[in-house]
Amino acid sequence: MPPLVSTKTVTPALESDELHAAITDNSNDWQRRAFEQFHGLVHGLVLKCLGPNAETADLVSEVFLKFFENAHRIRAHGAIRSYLVSITMNAIRGEVRRRKRRELLLKLSGLAPDLEQEPGHDDPKAKAALIQLSRILDELGVSARMAFVLHSLEGMHMAEIAEALKVSESTAKRWVRRANEHVLKRVSRNALLADYIQDRRPARA
Repeated sequence: MPPLVSTKTVTPALESDELHAAITDNSNDWQRRAFEQFHGLVHGLVLKCLGPNAETADLVSEVFLKFFENAHRIRAHGAIRSYLVSITMNAIRGEVRRRKRRELLLKLSGLAPDLEQEPGHDDPKAKAALIQLSRILDELGVSARMAFVLHSLEGMHMAEIAEALKVSESTAKRWVRRANEHVLKRVSRNALLADYIQDRRPARA
């Protein structure tokens, strides 16, 4: 007797092709499908680049609203993911600029910084490691920081990183190398952080 529920798996590439067709045809539910398929990616990038903070949900919403407005411009079937990554990186750059302005205001006004952290992490060790990693990445420029996250935590290749950050591959390689040297130097004596980075480093084909 055949199973009542199909056991056939859908590959990410096929999912992206179907989503692209839905966007092109302006199907009624393409926004929901895109959000469900890529929310984890966008949320993870924001969290890894900026650390657990109260702006995460707002930034994720900002990314998807921008994507919904411009998704019809995507011509290639396989370009949805890279397009979303590019929008996310731009949103992160904007948030870094806003943070720097807030820090300057706090410094000039003498007000205490708001250290409230986002409470949504279930794993206390992962949250502690992410906060520590965020502080280390704060010491880098925003470009090197994003390059590190895309390469070391998301497993993206240099060509993809260069496209997402709108730079040449040689520039992307330089940012990754600089970030890796800095992070490895700081992480080498921190077992918790070393394990966190290793656990989240995707296996590459």
